[in-house]
Amino acid sequence: MQSFAMIFDTEEALRQGARRLVGKFGVTGEIEMRPLTSGKWLLEVSSEKDLRDTTLEKLEGQRIDTATQELREAGT
Repeated sequence: MQSFAMIFDTEEALRQGARRLVGKFGVTGEIEMRPLTSGKWLLEVSSEKDLRDTTLEKLEGQRIDTATQELREAGT
């Protein structure tokens, strides 16, 4: 199992990334999408499938550590 979070600039980019995770990469598990007060969008994933870092780099979002100050500053 793998958990990660990513920040996207737009809702469309977020939805496109989520569709790609499920459709192309076969991710199953929990996927949560929500807007941030900064106007950006947060995607949180608890995947039953382990993904390589190179796979996540193919998405438009910026991967973040959910425990960092960066996430708190992003408005969650």
